[in-house]
Amino acid sequence: MGRKNHRRKSQRSNRHHIIPRSRGGTSHLKNISELRVVDHEAYHTIFVNQTPDEIVETLVNHYWNGQWEYVAQAYRRNNGNR
Repeated sequence: MGRKNHRRKSQRSNRHHIIPRSRGGTSHLKNISELRVVDHEAYHTIFVNQTPDEIVETLVNHYWNGQWEYVAQAYRRNNGNR
């Protein structure tokens, strides 16, 4: 029971496929993100197996009243174009 190397769930990590394999994503390093197990479980509880594009579309259409300008502003901000 008391294994020395046992790490709690919050400390272990999982490989997360940004584009889910079930949706055509690959196991290429560009499509992999390392997440703590608890964060990985939370992600899939919230977003199931949606692609990043589908997640943004869901947020904009259902929670932000179709206001795509927030996405455009964030994109410009993150890419150095203001």
